[in-house]
Amino acid sequence: MRRDRRRPGALVGAALVAGCLGASVARAGQPGEVDLPAPAASEPARTNMREGPAPAAWGGTLDLPDVLRSVAAEHPQLEAAEQRLRQAEGAEMAARGGFDPVLRMRGQYIPLGGYKNGRFDVEVRQPTPLYGLQLYAGWRVGLGKFPLYDYRAKTASGGELRAGAVLPLWQGGPIDRRRADVRIAAIGKDAARAELEARLIELERTAARAYWTWVLTGLRRAVEQQLLELAETRDAGLQRQIAAGSVPAVEGLDNRRAVLDRGARLVAAERNLQQAALALARHLRDGDGQMVVPGPSQLPSGFPAPARPPDDIDAIVEDAWQRRPDLLRLSLQREIARVEQKLARNNRAPKIDLEAMVAKDLGFVDPVDQVLLPTDVVTAVTFEMPLPLRQARGNLRRADAEVARIEAELRFLRDSIAAEVRDAYAALVAAHARVELARAQVDAARQLAEAERTRFQRGDSTLLFVNLREQAAADAQQLELEALADYHRAVADLRAAAGLRLGG
Repeated sequence: MRRDRRRPGALVGAALVAGCLGASVARAGQPGEVDLPAPAASEPARTNMREGPAPAAWGGTLDLPDVLRSVAAEHPQLEAAEQRLRQAEGAEMAARGGFDPVLRMRGQYIPLGGYKNGRFDVEVRQPTPLYGLQLYAGWRVGLGKFPLYDYRAKTASGGELRAGAVLPLWQGGPIDRRRADVRIAAIGKDAARAELEARLIELERTAARAYWTWVLTGLRRAVEQQLLELAETRDAGLQRQIAAGSVPAVEGLDNRRAVLDRGARLVAAERNLQQAALALARHLRDGDGQMVVPGPSQLPSGFPAPARPPDDIDAIVEDAWQRRPDLLRLSLQREIARVEQKLARNNRAPKIDLEAMVAKDLGFVDPVDQVLLPTDVVTAVTFEMPLPLRQARGNLRRADAEVARIEAELRFLRDSIAAEVRDAYAALVAAHARVELARAQVDAARQLAEAERTRFQRGDSTLLFVNLREQAAADAQQLELEALADYHRAVADLRAAAGLRLGG
């Protein structure tokens, strides 16, 4: 076909696609990292996952960063993952509460009987993370008459002050339930944070795929629209030529059939665009969290040019093993299981506690009771051990099995990540190659369509062949658009497989 004004819009869709493929997009890698293709319209890296609300409306072209900002700010699934992080933070606070000081008080009064007396005891006990050491201090008072067997309950007029410590020598020394719970809660918070990061990466990948599908359907609709306009413009000229008798009426019928066929294709393309817009709206929300359905006027003019895929796939796999938050989350779960394993092993040991206490009475002491109320220094050793140890042995067996299970899952996940990265990389390389081939195919199909139009104008061809050549050129453009969309979707898949975000 000729490129002058006499060509009535022939295959304008091809020019539309060719014109939009300007500059290639590349990503400057950080030191020690593998360079991966960056998102088509990158934005400055953000430190927070969610930075402010998404805009209430977008004016002009809708770019991928707009969609990613909306995902990071308003997506309900991301909000649910953040609430799980809040739960983990609450669990950590609750676990640290195991080291809160405990206040105990007890009062007793005997108004009737042979020994009328009153007693009051208050104690503060403080657990510590220092090898299970517990400190305590208290004050008690016992006034009245006491039997000889209970004479130590009697105190001076000012009561008795006491302080002491309990140190576990074996069980409860290296680790105990309190310290294990604090450690588990801290690891659980890190695991929840990794889960949030994994959810964000997956949501961004899904949103990017939906965005590029929406762009693809919009550009495909543009190709069908231009193809229809070409047939309609030709139809007006043919009607004049048929009226003048220079062209057979059958040519007009053939062109009218082409108009109807292309109109039906345009209707189908518009329906596909509506479906793609609704799928994208699941990830596109305003500041109030309401879905926003993008309109055709917000479509970009075309796809960004693809960048050359990286060469070192093995380095990408190694990088993915270091970055993937789901792998980190499972590793943290293994750490939790190891804490339980360590606790179970310690609980098999006998419980041997060493206690030391000093007590001193204050105030007036009856001379009769002077011998009975000295300053006391007490040391004690407590031994306790269930003889069969079934609970401790059972807990250890369960903990060992849990560690082994998670380690097996870690091996499988590492293999799965490697396969996922290699598959995404292969898809990226194939899509990049398809783009180059599709461009060559578009050029060849355009030249054939131009040549067939020239032959038709000279009377050496029929409208049937012209329509076939035009349709073939349009199909070649559609293949190029699909290859470009596959490339950008593969970029999103590869970055997600490598544990990299699209939005920052």
